[in-house]
Amino acid sequence: MPFFVTTRTDSVFTRRRLLGSAGALAAAGIAGSSLAGCSDPTAKTNTGTRNAKATLPAYRPVDLVKPDLPGNQVLMPGYYDYPSDPGPVFDKPPAAGLGSVSIMYTTFLPAPPGPGRNAFYARLQQRIGADLKISFIPSGDYQTKFQTMIAGNELPDICNFPLPTPDQPRVMDKLFADLGPYLGGDKIKDYPYLANIPTASWKPTIANGTVYAVPQPRALSGTAMYCRLDLIKKVGANPQPGSYDEFLELLTAVTDPKAQCWAFANPTNMVIHLQMMLGAPNNWSDSGGTFVSAFADEASTEAVARTAEMVKKGLFHPDSSSLEYTRIRDLFYGGRLALTSDGYAGWDLFVRELGGGPEATAKLGLVIEPKADGGGDARHFAGTGIQGITVIKNGLGEDRTRKLLNVLNYLAAPIGSREHLERKYGVKGIDYTISNGLPTLTDRGNSEFMDLQYIVDSQTTIGPGVKAGVDYQYAWHQRATKDLVLDPTIGLYSDTYSRQGATLNKLLSDARLDVIFGRKPLKHLQDAYATWRKQGGDRIAAEYAESQAAGR
Repeated sequence: MPFFVTTRTDSVFTRRRLLGSAGALAAAGIAGSSLAGCSDPTAKTNTGTRNAKATLPAYRPVDLVKPDLPGNQVLMPGYYDYPSDPGPVFDKPPAAGLGSVSIMYTTFLPAPPGPGRNAFYARLQQRIGADLKISFIPSGDYQTKFQTMIAGNELPDICNFPLPTPDQPRVMDKLFADLGPYLGGDKIKDYPYLANIPTASWKPTIANGTVYAVPQPRALSGTAMYCRLDLIKKVGANPQPGSYDEFLELLTAVTDPKAQCWAFANPTNMVIHLQMMLGAPNNWSDSGGTFVSAFADEASTEAVARTAEMVKKGLFHPDSSSLEYTRIRDLFYGGRLALTSDGYAGWDLFVRELGGGPEATAKLGLVIEPKADGGGDARHFAGTGIQGITVIKNGLGEDRTRKLLNVLNYLAAPIGSREHLERKYGVKGIDYTISNGLPTLTDRGNSEFMDLQYIVDSQTTIGPGVKAGVDYQYAWHQRATKDLVLDPTIGLYSDTYSRQGATLNKLLSDARLDVIFGRKPLKHLQDAYATWRKQGGDRIAAEYAESQAAGR
């Protein structure tokens, strides 16, 4: 998912870091001959029928404070102001009696100081009621660290579960707790803030016919195209084009190499936005139980061809073939890019980086993709409903497992609670101050901040923020979510994809980039797709079909 990549160093790696996924799983006693035929312990449990009939947690919305703009499971509610001095919703620390809790999660920020030098961290430990041993792993390193951890049998109490993970059902079955007995259906009432997470976000947590994880929820509106309204206004262009031709006019108008300004810098995401405009499927199409990769769709090929034309015209930053995600953001903040593609949740960060307040809000916009030939908005691709999923170590016993779930419940407390305020901003007067009715991180707060939303979070919201910005975002989300294009494979399982997905995805993405940057002709896409099919793509499609059929 676009949604976000960064780096941070971690010093706990050993020589096992060199192990591949298969080696790590074998070391844990999961892979190898035990995966073949009837000896596979999950062959009968991880079926389409069982997964389709798994009891998802009941959705029980919680509004501790009434939103200014109403929401539902798809459209996020909007808030103009942050509640002043919200009270606690926990009457005692959720981890009281556990002593210590170990957590490993993917982070997108530099590692914060430890609790001895970090008021944010120290207050979190106090509120949760345990010695928190947190490993902050850079997103680019997490998959390797996860495999290393499995190989060394060094599982923390709570950790992110990377998707895809080879042989996911087996890994879940052997190493992580079945959470269905605690969260399935109305049982989740014991954890009211986890019950506030929309149903769509729970679907990717299913394996072996039960719930194995807690989601990090995200709205279904998915990827957004941001724009610098101030730069667009300066050249007199239209920030809301009504067709592909008008979109191309916008990109051309804002590109001025002499002024060190270009339209865009992320070719992979441009393909996604053009796929929407051209009516391509969202990752896969499903026609009567036959699954076909969107890569093979004519509209997807056309999207690649048009992106290549944009690059050839000089509309992309000259370093686009090698720019990292964080660098693209920096160029956007600095006015070197007029448009960029990012997660919808990046709005508040973008406003802050542009200077904050109403003036910065007025600089930022969101483009609604038009149908390529005109005639209204294109159908927007739905996201997965998650940023990731978080699991609990198996074999800890019911009491400890329940308390760990309550720690996650604490981390999911919504806006209107003291727990939410402290989780998002830390300690008042040290990590944040109140400005214009909104909490604002101090310099120290920025250095101490812990992005705990990548463990679990409450249902996402629009704002609190400047009213004009909240209204603007809300209008975009209303249009973007009106007729979403869903990925038909969400909730289905392919064993081949779990083991080979990352490699096969790279094969296709590399082929796209080769065409986009003129290294290969357009026909190369067909050759790459044929190779993809032979190396596992056809098996993935067949397994999705089998999983779907078994669930009927």
